[in-house]
Amino acid sequence: MSKWTRFTLLLAIVASIAWPTHARAAAVGALLGVGRQGISGDAPPNTSYGARGGLIAGVQGEIALTPSIAVSVQPRFTQRRTRLTSVDDVTGQSALDLNLDYVSVPVLLKFGGAGGRTYFAGGVDVAFLHSAHLTGNGLDEDIKDRFNGTDVGALFGFGVVFPVGTPRITTELRYVQGLVNLSDDSSTTASLPDRFYSGGLELMAGILFPLGKP
Repeated sequence: MSKWTRFTLLLAIVASIAWPTHARAAAVGALLGVGRQGISGDAPPNTSYGARGGLIAGVQGEIALTPSIAVSVQPRFTQRRTRLTSVDDVTGQSALDLNLDYVSVPVLLKFGGAGGRTYFAGGVDVAFLHSAHLTGNGLDEDIKDRFNGTDVGALFGFGVVFPVGTPRITTELRYVQGLVNLSDDSSTTASLPDRFYSGGLELMAGILFPLGKP
Protein backbone atom coordinates (compact mmCIF):
# COMPACT_ATOMS: atom_id res chain seq x y z
CA MET A 1 0.00 0.00 0.00
CA SER A 2 1.48 3.34 -1.05
CA LYS A 3 1.94 6.25 1.36
CA TRP A 4 -0.76 8.25 -0.50
CA THR A 5 -3.24 5.39 -0.12
CA ARG A 6 -2.49 5.14 3.59
CA PHE A 7 -2.84 8.91 3.94
CA THR A 8 -6.22 8.87 2.15
CA LEU A 9 -7.49 6.05 4.38
CA LEU A 10 -6.33 7.95 7.46
CA LEU A 11 -8.21 11.04 6.33
CA ALA A 12 -11.35 8.98 5.75
CA ILE A 13 -11.13 7.47 9.25
CA VAL A 14 -10.58 10.87 10.86
CA ALA A 15 -13.49 12.30 8.87
CA SER A 16 -15.82 9.52 9.96
CA ILE A 17 -14.96 10.24 13.59
CA ALA A 18 -14.96 14.03 13.44
CA TRP A 19 -18.15 14.55 11.42
CA PRO A 20 -21.38 12.96 12.57
CA THR A 21 -23.45 10.98 10.09
CA HIS A 22 -26.43 13.33 10.30
CA ALA A 23 -24.31 16.18 8.88
CA ARG A 24 -23.48 14.41 5.62
CA ALA A 25 -26.22 15.79 3.40
CA ALA A 26 -25.12 15.63 -0.23
CA ALA A 27 -26.32 17.50 -3.32
CA VAL A 28 -25.60 17.61 -7.04
CA GLY A 29 -26.47 20.15 -9.69
CA ALA A 30 -25.31 22.46 -12.46
CA LEU A 31 -23.52 25.79 -12.83
CA LEU A 32 -23.74 28.51 -15.46
CA GLY A 33 -22.10 31.89 -15.42
CA VAL A 34 -19.79 34.47 -16.92
CA GLY A 35 -16.21 35.32 -16.07
CA ARG A 36 -14.06 38.34 -16.62
CA GLN A 37 -10.66 36.75 -16.28
CA GLY A 38 -7.68 38.17 -18.06
CA ILE A 39 -3.94 37.95 -17.64
CA SER A 40 -1.61 40.27 -15.78
CA GLY A 41 2.11 40.59 -15.27
CA ASP A 42 4.81 41.18 -17.86
CA ALA A 43 3.56 42.61 -21.15
CA PRO A 44 5.18 43.15 -24.55
CA PRO A 45 6.52 46.68 -25.15
CA ASN A 46 3.81 49.37 -25.53
CA THR A 47 1.10 46.76 -24.89
CA SER A 48 -1.58 46.62 -22.19
CA TYR A 49 -3.92 43.84 -21.09
CA GLY A 50 -7.69 44.15 -20.69
CA ALA A 51 -10.01 41.41 -19.46
CA ARG A 52 -13.07 40.46 -21.51
CA GLY A 53 -16.11 38.32 -20.79
CA GLY A 54 -16.24 34.54 -21.21
CA LEU A 55 -18.72 31.75 -20.49
CA ILE A 56 -18.58 29.22 -17.65
CA ALA A 57 -20.61 25.99 -17.64
CA GLY A 58 -20.32 22.87 -15.54
CA VAL A 59 -21.67 20.58 -12.86
CA GLN A 60 -21.23 20.57 -9.10
CA GLY A 61 -21.32 18.16 -6.22
CA GLU A 62 -21.49 19.10 -2.56
CA ILE A 63 -21.32 17.25 0.74
CA ALA A 64 -21.90 18.80 4.16
CA LEU A 65 -19.23 18.27 6.79
CA THR A 66 -21.18 20.09 9.50
CA PRO A 67 -24.52 21.94 9.38
CA SER A 68 -22.66 25.12 8.31
CA ILE A 69 -19.58 23.82 6.40
CA ALA A 70 -19.58 21.95 3.09
CA VAL A 71 -17.07 20.76 0.50
CA SER A 72 -17.92 21.51 -3.13
CA VAL A 73 -16.32 20.11 -6.31
CA GLN A 74 -17.24 21.86 -9.57
CA PRO A 75 -15.88 20.40 -12.86
CA ARG A 76 -16.54 22.92 -15.63
CA PHE A 77 -15.58 24.46 -18.95
CA THR A 78 -14.20 28.00 -18.66
CA GLN A 79 -13.46 30.66 -21.26
CA ARG A 80 -10.83 33.28 -20.43
CA ARG A 81 -10.61 36.24 -22.76
CA THR A 82 -8.00 39.03 -22.86
CA ARG A 83 -7.66 42.03 -25.17
CA LEU A 84 -4.06 42.99 -25.99
CA THR A 85 -3.92 46.64 -27.02
CA SER A 86 -0.68 48.01 -28.46
CA VAL A 87 0.26 51.54 -29.50
CA ASP A 88 2.82 52.31 -32.18
CA ASP A 89 4.00 55.74 -33.32
CA VAL A 90 3.70 54.67 -36.96
CA THR A 91 0.67 52.37 -37.17
CA GLY A 92 -1.26 53.81 -34.21
CA GLN A 93 -3.37 51.62 -31.94
CA SER A 94 -4.13 47.97 -32.68
CA ALA A 95 -5.72 45.15 -30.72
CA LEU A 96 -5.54 41.37 -30.62
CA ASP A 97 -7.69 38.93 -28.64
CA LEU A 98 -6.16 36.13 -26.59
CA ASN A 99 -8.75 33.35 -26.25
CA LEU A 100 -7.98 30.63 -23.70
CA ASP A 101 -10.33 27.70 -23.07
CA TYR A 102 -9.87 25.56 -19.95
CA VAL A 103 -11.36 22.49 -18.33
CA SER A 104 -11.11 23.31 -14.63
CA VAL A 105 -11.97 21.66 -11.32
CA PRO A 106 -12.50 24.09 -8.43
CA VAL A 107 -12.47 22.48 -4.98
CA LEU A 108 -13.70 24.73 -2.20
CA LEU A 109 -15.04 24.97 1.31
CA LYS A 110 -18.33 26.77 1.87
CA PHE A 111 -19.01 28.43 5.22
CA GLY A 112 -22.71 29.13 5.68
CA GLY A 113 -24.20 32.17 7.39
CA ALA A 114 -27.51 33.94 7.97
CA GLY A 115 -29.31 30.67 8.66
CA GLY A 116 -28.02 29.09 5.46
CA ARG A 117 -29.10 31.96 3.21
CA THR A 118 -25.53 33.18 2.51
CA TYR A 119 -22.08 31.64 2.44
CA PHE A 120 -18.41 32.45 2.05
CA ALA A 121 -16.24 30.18 -0.07
CA GLY A 122 -12.52 29.60 -0.45
CA GLY A 123 -10.37 27.02 -2.19
CA VAL A 124 -8.31 26.22 -5.27
CA ASP A 125 -9.08 26.00 -8.97
CA VAL A 126 -6.99 23.53 -10.99
CA ALA A 127 -7.38 24.26 -14.71
CA PHE A 128 -6.13 22.34 -17.75
CA LEU A 129 -5.63 24.24 -20.99
CA HIS A 130 -7.82 22.99 -23.83
CA SER A 131 -7.06 25.59 -26.51
CA ALA A 132 -5.30 28.93 -26.98
CA HIS A 133 -5.76 31.24 -29.97
CA LEU A 134 -4.56 34.73 -30.81
CA THR A 135 -7.03 36.46 -33.13
CA GLY A 136 -7.65 39.87 -34.71
CA ASN A 137 -6.51 41.91 -37.71
CA GLY A 138 -6.91 38.86 -39.94
CA LEU A 139 -4.89 36.66 -37.59
CA ASP A 140 -6.04 33.35 -36.09
CA GLU A 141 -3.02 31.59 -34.62
CA ASP A 142 -2.92 28.49 -32.43
CA ILE A 143 -0.47 29.31 -29.61
CA LYS A 144 -1.28 26.53 -27.15
CA ASP A 145 2.33 25.29 -27.18
CA ARG A 146 3.49 28.63 -25.74
CA PHE A 147 1.45 28.22 -22.55
CA ASN A 148 1.80 26.14 -19.43
CA GLY A 149 -0.78 23.37 -19.75
CA THR A 150 -1.91 23.61 -16.12
CA ASP A 151 -3.00 26.64 -14.12
CA VAL A 152 -3.68 26.70 -10.38
CA GLY A 153 -5.56 29.57 -8.78
CA ALA A 154 -6.74 30.60 -5.33
CA LEU A 155 -10.41 31.54 -5.16
CA PHE A 156 -12.60 33.48 -2.75
CA GLY A 157 -16.34 33.99 -3.10
CA PHE A 158 -19.56 35.18 -1.54
CA GLY A 159 -22.88 33.55 -2.35
CA VAL A 160 -26.60 33.85 -1.69
CA VAL A 161 -28.93 30.83 -1.43
CA PHE A 162 -32.55 30.87 -2.60
CA PRO A 163 -34.53 27.81 -1.44
CA VAL A 164 -37.16 26.96 -4.07
CA GLY A 165 -38.97 23.92 -2.77
CA THR A 166 -36.61 20.93 -2.80
CA PRO A 167 -33.70 22.38 -4.84
CA ARG A 168 -31.53 25.31 -3.85
CA ILE A 169 -30.67 28.08 -6.30
CA THR A 170 -27.42 29.93 -5.66
CA THR A 171 -25.68 32.99 -7.01
CA GLU A 172 -22.03 33.64 -6.28
CA LEU A 173 -19.49 36.37 -6.99
CA ARG A 174 -16.00 34.92 -6.98
CA TYR A 175 -12.47 36.26 -7.34
CA VAL A 176 -9.80 33.95 -8.74
CA GLN A 177 -6.08 34.71 -8.71
CA GLY A 178 -3.66 32.51 -10.65
CA LEU A 179 -0.63 31.20 -8.79
CA VAL A 180 1.23 29.57 -11.69
CA ASN A 181 3.20 31.30 -14.44
CA LEU A 182 1.24 30.76 -17.66
CA SER A 183 4.24 31.28 -19.93
CA ASP A 184 5.90 28.06 -21.07
CA ASP A 185 9.62 28.58 -20.53
CA SER A 186 10.40 25.59 -22.75
CA SER A 187 8.82 27.23 -25.80
CA THR A 188 11.25 28.27 -28.51
CA THR A 189 8.97 31.17 -29.47
CA ALA A 190 9.92 34.47 -27.84
CA SER A 191 6.74 36.38 -28.71
CA LEU A 192 5.25 36.04 -25.21
CA PRO A 193 6.52 37.64 -21.99
CA ASP A 194 8.48 35.54 -19.52
CA ARG A 195 5.95 35.77 -16.70
CA PHE A 196 2.23 36.44 -16.48
CA TYR A 197 -0.75 35.12 -14.52
CA SER A 198 -4.51 34.73 -14.82
CA GLY A 199 -6.96 36.53 -12.58
CA GLY A 200 -10.38 38.11 -12.43
CA LEU A 201 -14.01 37.85 -11.39
CA GLU A 202 -16.71 35.24 -11.96
CA LEU A 203 -20.47 35.59 -11.52
CA MET A 204 -22.32 32.29 -11.43
CA ALA A 205 -25.79 30.88 -10.88
CA GLY A 206 -26.24 27.29 -9.77
CA ILE A 207 -28.86 24.78 -8.76
CA LEU A 208 -28.42 21.99 -6.20
CA PHE A 209 -30.68 18.95 -5.73
CA PRO A 210 -30.29 17.24 -2.34
CA LEU A 211 -29.49 13.54 -2.27
CA GLY A 212 -29.99 12.97 1.44
CA LYS A 213 -31.30 14.47 4.62
CA PRO A 214 -29.06 16.52 6.93
